[in-house]
Amino acid sequence: MRKIDLNRTGPARHHALRDFNEVLVLNAIREIQPISRADIAAHTGLEAGTVSKIVARLLASGFVREEGVGPASPLGGRKKRFLHINPDKAYALGIDVGPREITIALSDFSGRILRSTAVSNQPSPQQAVAEVAKVVRKMVRHAPDRTRVEGIGVSLMGLIDPATGRVLAGENLGWGQDVPFGALLKDALQIELPIYFENDARLAALAELWFGKDRVRQARELVFLDVGEGIGSGIVIGGQIYSGSVNGAGEFGHISIDPTGPACSCGGRGCLEVFASDPATLRRFHAVCRTEGNVAGASVSSVSDLVKLARQGNSLAIEALRQTAEYLGRGLVPIAYSVNPELIVIGGPITEAWDIIYPELRRTLTTQVNRFYLGYLTIVRSSLEHKPSLVGCIALVLARAFSFSGLG
Repeated sequence: MRKIDLNRTGPARHHALRDFNEVLVLNAIREIQPISRADIAAHTGLEAGTVSKIVARLLASGFVREEGVGPASPLGGRKKRFLHINPDKAYALGIDVGPREITIALSDFSGRILRSTAVSNQPSPQQAVAEVAKVVRKMVRHAPDRTRVEGIGVSLMGLIDPATGRVLAGENLGWGQDVPFGALLKDALQIELPIYFENDARLAALAELWFGKDRVRQARELVFLDVGEGIGSGIVIGGQIYSGSVNGAGEFGHISIDPTGPACSCGGRGCLEVFASDPATLRRFHAVCRTEGNVAGASVSSVSDLVKLARQGNSLAIEALRQTAEYLGRGLVPIAYSVNPELIVIGGPITEAWDIIYPELRRTLTTQVNRFYLGYLTIVRSSLEHKPSLVGCIALVLARAFSFSGLG
């Protein structure tokens, strides 16, 4: 999904491109709200009269609302009246498919999640789809206005065909290869709504571009590293999500950092994923606990549990997190050199221990990456309240309204 870059996109001058200027204004309101008409004009480069006409159309069509006024200017004149996206204009559904559970959520037009339900993933895609379909139909029925539900965004792990929702290679989902998930979902839902599919890590990157902090939303070159059951990456180049020739860009989790290391589900050996994914971190921690006869490991079944134990001062938990951070640092080296991003955003439960892992990440990079590159590279944790790939599902639907053809 393309993202309009408000910092580099100028106004369209020809009357035939009126819709483009509407999208430019709508995106400015979405990204900066609350914002006045004068500030929109300054930000977009559009003339004040043009902005006023566009805002009038957006108000009449219900895309935006006017609320609040600013202080009067010392030079006199009208007070600024502030514009906001109208959250009730439309609703979107998101389906985030993970190895263990599938989360279904309903959001309003501003991207705020109104309702969320998680169901366990199933051994077969047919069973999983049946469970998902029940929840989706219920959410549509109970939406504030079911006629305004605009579509469904679906996040899938691995190599997928976004046009059909077919999972070409998704080892972590446990369903085998070449799974027609999209067709199964459409058949099960029997709902007249558009459904959009994308890889989970790319959706996480999209979520950061749309709903992340200002520093992230303004980035032109960005990599999102999703650390969980596996390790996936979303790449942003020139302010746009980059997919690659077969929609497979960003599989940094399958870069080998030790050719003699353990076998990976992809068929390779010593991939970043076998050292730094959540299961790898837990396996390493439990192995040390067994060796040292430490009973603390018995209560740890997730990385979040491990972080809590580290907070209690458990040295084995702290060391396990530091080791994972070192492996992640090694994995960031080829990213720093090949993509040369200005920003790397890391998401996943392990970032709950950011104060433990970040110094180790930085230390590892300092020993392996040229200082010139590091001087222009910032590494941050995801600031999103909900799982980034789920938020990305919502953005995938809402983005249609904020794209060139979205206003109809």
